[in-house]
Amino acid sequence: MKRTSKLPHWPPRLPDMSRWFRWQILVKILIALCTTVALTLLVSLHLDYYQNGTILAQFRAGQPAPRNIVAHSAITWLDADATARNRDRATQMAPDIFTLDTKAAGDAPATLELLLLRLRDGKGQGLELLTSARNLSPEVINAAPNIAAPAWARLSQEAHALLTSTVQTLTGAAFTDADFGASLAGQAAGREHDPLHQQLLRETVHAALLPAVGKDAALTKAREKADVKAVAPVMRPVRQNDIVIHQGDVLSEDDLRQLTAKELLTPAPMAHLLPVACLMFFAVLALGVFARHSLTAIYASPRKLILLSGILIAVLISVTMGLGGSTETLVGLIAIPAGCMAIASLLGLPAAIVATMLLSVTTGLAAGHQFNMTLLTMASALAGIMAISSIWPASRAIPAVSGLIAVNLLLLVSLAALSPGVEFSSVWSEIGRLTRDAVLGGLGATICAVGTIYILARPFGITTHYQLMELSNPNEPLLRRMMAEAPGSYHSSVMVANIAEAAAYAIGADALLTRVAAMYHDIGKLRHPGFFVENQAPLGIDNIHQRLTPKLSYLILTSHVKEGVEIAREYRLPDEVIGILREHHGTTLAAYFYHRAVSESRGADIAEHEFRYPGPKPSSRESAIVMLADSVQASVKSLKEPTPNRIENMVQDIINNRLADGQLADCDITLRDLRRLSDVLTRILTGLYTYTRIEYPDIKGEGARSRVNINTATTPAPIEPAAAAPGR
Repeated sequence: MKRTSKLPHWPPRLPDMSRWFRWQILVKILIALCTTVALTLLVSLHLDYYQNGTILAQFRAGQPAPRNIVAHSAITWLDADATARNRDRATQMAPDIFTLDTKAAGDAPATLELLLLRLRDGKGQGLELLTSARNLSPEVINAAPNIAAPAWARLSQEAHALLTSTVQTLTGAAFTDADFGASLAGQAAGREHDPLHQQLLRETVHAALLPAVGKDAALTKAREKADVKAVAPVMRPVRQNDIVIHQGDVLSEDDLRQLTAKELLTPAPMAHLLPVACLMFFAVLALGVFARHSLTAIYASPRKLILLSGILIAVLISVTMGLGGSTETLVGLIAIPAGCMAIASLLGLPAAIVATMLLSVTTGLAAGHQFNMTLLTMASALAGIMAISSIWPASRAIPAVSGLIAVNLLLLVSLAALSPGVEFSSVWSEIGRLTRDAVLGGLGATICAVGTIYILARPFGITTHYQLMELSNPNEPLLRRMMAEAPGSYHSSVMVANIAEAAAYAIGADALLTRVAAMYHDIGKLRHPGFFVENQAPLGIDNIHQRLTPKLSYLILTSHVKEGVEIAREYRLPDEVIGILREHHGTTLAAYFYHRAVSESRGADIAEHEFRYPGPKPSSRESAIVMLADSVQASVKSLKEPTPNRIENMVQDIINNRLADGQLADCDITLRDLRRLSDVLTRILTGLYTYTRIEYPDIKGEGARSRVNINTATTPAPIEPAAAAPGR
């Protein structure tokens, strides 16, 4: 009978990756296209079509047209000069608006009575003065004395009645002089049939109310605006191939708006949109190629690519909204450095430098080909990138931000002095404004960058230094729980963290990430702390493994990795920490339980792979450091008589065994790094486990001599792990 092999298939069958690969490629292409379209639209909409050509072909308000503009088809053209003349004429012809002063109108009846009395008398200096002031017509003046007494009495009553009704009508109303006269004429015609009597009523009431009527400046201005607005624009027809704008004509804002709206500045809108699209496409393509070869972690993650694209687009939106105004420079000093600082902290320094070049050049293009804007934003962003790495902890923020402000001020002063036609001495008159822009730019960029980092880090699964520093605090809930429930594992993890941090400094790895990962690498032991030997004495528990089979003990031992990952996800630890936690044992052999199983097997074959950790192997230098630090700390601690030579040999043996076992094959650690790690681990462990203290004498009953010897004795102090770390 053929025996079936139980050995695993080698090489292992790989899953079908074609669908995943196609999906990844499609996502990257979609992100690149969306980024290109967004950047193209932002630059083009700000430049507008008339700014998409060369410098010599641009049309600007207040400047002569560089060439003739010909109509491609029959159009109507707004004649701005004729329209302006009509509007000026409407302004001049707009009537004054009057209102009635009710307080002054109270004197009108007495004025009217006096006026009628003088008119009836028909002679005397008072009448001459009164009539000249009131502008009464000669017909009324000459006819008044000759009117019969009954008719005059009736006219006097009608005049007072007309005055009263007119005051009531005009109170609270706005009216013109023509409206006033028409109202009086209409009411007078309704009261008298004789035209001369109507004229007398109209003129006397008008003269009596004239002091109470005043011009309202606000209403008059509003009437002028309304009349001007009502003037229709003068449109003139333009035939196909006629010249709309002649070369050398000074362009106005209205001319540019019409040229743009009628698409006369370019034969086709796409003709000038295409060069901008090509520039943006090649910029995005260059960024993608760079990410493919030098930013592999970003290129492999669609989330990070979306984050990078989103920051670039958001920064360019902010910049283009501020271009062309008085705050153009300030917006550039805030938006671009803030975006690049956020990219440096979230995605790394290389990505931030490339983004700086892309954004600064694009900003200079959108700002009308301003080299000054490109240079200013690029230099400020590079200074911000250097500053962002120094603001953690918070005590370093003031020097970092001060340095950024100083760089901004130096750039602003230098560029202002280099402007054409500007003398260096005149720059000092603007030093206050330049200093204000430098300070606001530095502070604004830092605040915006820190806020962006804080908001975007967790949704995009990015671990920041600030988050790692929070996790390294012993008051974190998970560490406090570990200290209470698994004290032996906690103190062992702290020791491993100190050792691993020093080792990471030695080879240039991320020391903070290594320390945090080492502090949490054994959190899986919280599920069953009594099953691990370091917790049994503090918890007062016997070694339960003496009553278990080696296989069961192996399963319990190795389960702390899987359970640690579950706890880490429950507490939302960063992905980098979870990855190191999963890899810190790699696929190493649980040697103690394997050899125990072999010794108890009575000659039966025991497969070594059945007693190995499930893996995966360390994939980063930080993960490899935690593995080695954990292994050497536990092994050296188990030595009964640790000496410097024995510690050195054991450290070297463990590193060689891990290397020979293939545990370091998947991480980019070099033999030079391993040699440095060996030296650092040996030095720290020697300081931890080989120091001694002198024996203290019994001072009971002793004299002054004993006390003097004790006070003058020199006691060697233990070497703390943190103090032994190079570069600390």
